Amino acid sequence: MHNENPTLLTAFSIAVLMILSACATEQPAVVQNLDELTAVTVTHARTPIIMSPETPIDNETVRDYAQIGAIEINRMGSRRYFLWLGISEVHHRETADEQPQGYESITLLMDDQKHPLDLIGWTHNSIGTSERVYQKLFRTSVDAYYEVDFAQIRSINDAEVIEFQTSGAEPKKFVSWYRQSKAREDLAEFVRTVTQ
Repeated sequence: MHNENPTLLTAFSIAVLMILSACATEQPAVVQNLDELTAVTVTHARTPIIMSPETPIDNETVRDYAQIGAIEINRMGSRRYFLWLGISEVHHRETADEQPQGYESITLLMDDQKHPLDLIGWTHNSIGTSERVYQKLFRTSVDAYYEVDFAQIRSINDAEVIEFQTSGAEPKKFVSWYRQSKAREDLAEFVRTVTQ
């Protein structure tokens, strides 16, 4: 991919995000289904929040992205909550090396609150499902899962500003990218659904 025109890749990325947003408007805000192989009920917001590093947008920049999605896993009345990150880093897509660096622990920044989170796994198996919950943005995007409590999901829902920062020697700060109204509406509906 590194031989392709960065402007075309940026345009392609934007087009994919627009298509996903448009498709999401036709579907219910919250998805709930029984995973028959693991006997858990999986509930998640339909549309993940799209984040990108805090850098200016220009036509020459191929951007990294991260999608954030809320998940509830209900095993016979025992409920656990997770955040999914769909990580789409340009460098990782080009080199296809190991897992992207800095995501073993992240810090959620919601208005004036900070919530450090530790990775529990890179695959859906780590949350007890037999298949992926959210659709990845690119084929080479990487899944990461973090266990949270419901109060943290409610804080994300209530926050006006949502950001997160990676860890490591060169941390990146990700901020909401483009228009997030559908993702925020779906997250609010997720909160309502799981509290009923």
